[in-house]
Amino acid sequence: MDLPQCMNNKEGSCPRSDVYISRETDSVFVFTCRTCKSANVWPKEMDERAGRHAASLKFKAARQAQHQHESSRPEFSFGGNKL
Repeated sequence: MDLPQCMNNKEGSCPRSDVYISRETDSVFVFTCRTCKSANVWPKEMDERAGRHAASLKFKAARQAQHQHESSRPEFSFGGNKL
């Protein structure tokens, strides 16, 4: 299992991310950074609604990226000559 990075380290206020699992329950993991002593709670499993929401956001982001790529391409006109 890959441990998440310390959120304070990501934001630049913690000099080193040294995360360990400090507590575990049936539904969550509690990660604590040894450097800054911050704690982050991560769910073990996403419920079905959260999974669907994440998939929906991923789909929308992919569509938006596709639209941006297609709209950034130059349009060409060949003057109406038909072959």
